[in-house]
Amino acid sequence: MITAFIIVGLTGIVFCLLGFLIWKKQKITLLHDYHYDKVSEKDKEAFCALSGKGVLTIGVSLLITAIIIEITDSPWSFIIFAIGFVAGMRMLIMAGNRYNR
Repeated sequence: MITAFIIVGLTGIVFCLLGFLIWKKQKITLLHDYHYDKVSEKDKEAFCALSGKGVLTIGVSLLITAIIIEITDSPWSFIIFAIGFVAGMRMLIMAGNRYNR
C-alpha cells in the first residue's frame, strides 16, 4: 500500500499546487484557454478564487485519503476522496456557469 500512498499523495500535492496558483496567482489558463477568452476582466478574480478553491478541495481530499491509506490500509479511505471530489467539481461547475459569458 506504500505505492498507493505515494501516488495518491503526490497527486494531491499537484492538485493543491494548481489550486493555489489558480486562486492566489490568478493563473486562469491552467484550467482551459476557453476561460481566458470567456471570463471578463472584472470577473477574473472571483472566477479564479472559486475555481482555485475547487481544485484545492480536490487536492486536500487526496492528501487526506493518502494519510488514511497509510494509517489504516483500508479501501474505505476513498470515501473522503469521493466527497472532496464532488465538492470540488461542484465549485468548478458553479464558477463556470456563473462567470463564463
